[in-house]
Amino acid sequence: MKKKNNEPAPGAVPGLFGDIVPPAPKADGLLAFSYSKMSLYEECPLKYKFKYIDKIKEEPKFYFAFGSAIHAALEFMYAVKAPPFPTVEEVCEEFKREWGLKSYLEKGYRTQQKSDDDYLKGVAMLKAYYEHNRARLAPPFLVEYSTDVEVDGLKVRIIADKIEYKGGGLVELIDYKTGKDVKRQPSQLYMYQKIAEIDPRLKEKIAETYGHKVADVRVSGMLYYHVPTNKEYFFDRADDKEIGGFWERVLGVADAIRGLKFDPTPSERGCAWCDYKSLCPHFFGNNPPPAEHKLTSAENIEALVDRYGRLQERMDELQAQLAEVGESIGRASRDGGEFAGSQYTARVKKGSKWEFKDREAVINILNQFELYHKALTLTLTGITNVLESDALPEEARKKLLEQAVKKTAFDIKIVKKAGLI
Repeated sequence: MKKKNNEPAPGAVPGLFGDIVPPAPKADGLLAFSYSKMSLYEECPLKYKFKYIDKIKEEPKFYFAFGSAIHAALEFMYAVKAPPFPTVEEVCEEFKREWGLKSYLEKGYRTQQKSDDDYLKGVAMLKAYYEHNRARLAPPFLVEYSTDVEVDGLKVRIIADKIEYKGGGLVELIDYKTGKDVKRQPSQLYMYQKIAEIDPRLKEKIAETYGHKVADVRVSGMLYYHVPTNKEYFFDRADDKEIGGFWERVLGVADAIRGLKFDPTPSERGCAWCDYKSLCPHFFGNNPPPAEHKLTSAENIEALVDRYGRLQERMDELQAQLAEVGESIGRASRDGGEFAGSQYTARVKKGSKWEFKDREAVINILNQFELYHKALTLTLTGITNVLESDALPEEARKKLLEQAVKKTAFDIKIVKKAGLI
């Protein structure tokens, strides 16, 4: 059936540049998924949308840059088929090379001094790691092993820092951590165990490296190695019940993503470090999000859910009616003016507005010309200002105009008549 001019596309939901239409399925029909994507969605669905669907860049984070450089140095250290291993000086030189690929600003530091301090900290960390592990250095089975596995309508990616082979198809996964020494959770093990054991490439790698085929791969456990302290945290293999419960959680997140469920989940801690807070309806400017509501013993969660649903339905219905009546007022007023009803007076101002045909294309253009910072703080109104700014590069203006449609718009201000309550 042909869609009417003002009728939203099937499955569309409101978004930054108009309705968000569900993305066309990929050729293989699979949803790209990973443990980090799931973690981000569970932290805040709207943040997931901004990062993975809108593809709006985040500010660089110095701790990511630091961790990446440490990982690169350790990968260099273990990427040998047989001894001798690189010397500690060579490992530190690789860290220095990786560290020098970006400026301190590109790494997310505010000052050169802070970047230099972390560089020295990284060198000391690698020297301590080397000395701590010198006596047990041995070529690992795999380093920085990345694979994509298709399962249950998902294409799941895992990247293992290091994998040790124990024989008989048994493997141990090692994950290096460079941040704070916090209590680790086994969720990442569940994901990696599930995927590693159904990954056909891992069996092929065993055959290539050790010369024998195995019927199955079995994960013995996962070791979290905290590089700053040389502490090791080992999780034993998860049982079928744990994996099953975790996988139900995975499929629930995947279904929510496919269903375009991207409501924000504001929290004081989460919002404080979020790069997208000026885009989020629960956090504008520097104002903190509303405090999290805690249910009292007298409140019933089921009743609150039903009440919320009814209010949401009423709000959606009223918003649709409001938009329809507003369009009718605009058409009737022609060029605008002031019009009086029995209870209210409306001041109608005729103007124009920009709409964008392709949300993804606009975001790509903003990223290409390093304008996404303005998009984060200005939203759709600001995009119009950017488009009409004299400082905008002509090539960027041309590309944005290709995506833009200028339409007549009416700004309606309603004032209640004096004496009416």
